[in-house]
Amino acid sequence: MGFKVLRSSWFKTDGSPQAQSSGKTVAMGLFQLGAIPGLLILVALRQIFLVHTAGLSPWHGGGFGMFASVDRDERRVFTATLTDCGGQTWPLSLAASPALLSPEAYTHIITAPSQARLEALAKRLLYSQPQASNGQYSAVPANDGCSRQATVQVWRLQYSDGSLTYEPVSPLVEVEP
Repeated sequence: MGFKVLRSSWFKTDGSPQAQSSGKTVAMGLFQLGAIPGLLILVALRQIFLVHTAGLSPWHGGGFGMFASVDRDERRVFTATLTDCGGQTWPLSLAASPALLSPEAYTHIITAPSQARLEALAKRLLYSQPQASNGQYSAVPANDGCSRQATVQVWRLQYSDGSLTYEPVSPLVEVEP
């Protein structure tokens, strides 16, 4: 297959036309042999880096390490609270708030939380109001925008020392008007 491409005539260095064109052939042969493995290594290193630095779920961005981790999308927890003008704090379920956040956007924020995305979402929460539904409070857009503070944070399930605990993936983002 790929090894049949290599020939001893490629390595002539006597200045002949055959030796000059063989340099291109050697480069092309080495590229063909190393391009795909090199690309796969770069993708793996990028994904591992993002998992450890940016909070990316191991199940995304290449999936390296996904079976060795209990950190999956459906096990991540997104906490959000809204404090209204009366001073009452409401814990919100953003998964149950399609008027404020689409299911795709919710999955994207859970999978790869970033400071900018969380701040933008917290600012949107400032202009919403809590609404009770099935024992949970969801957020719906409000006209008055009477909120004092909104907080958001993403948590992941972590296994260590024989126990399962939740640890924050992102810092707590607090936004005030």
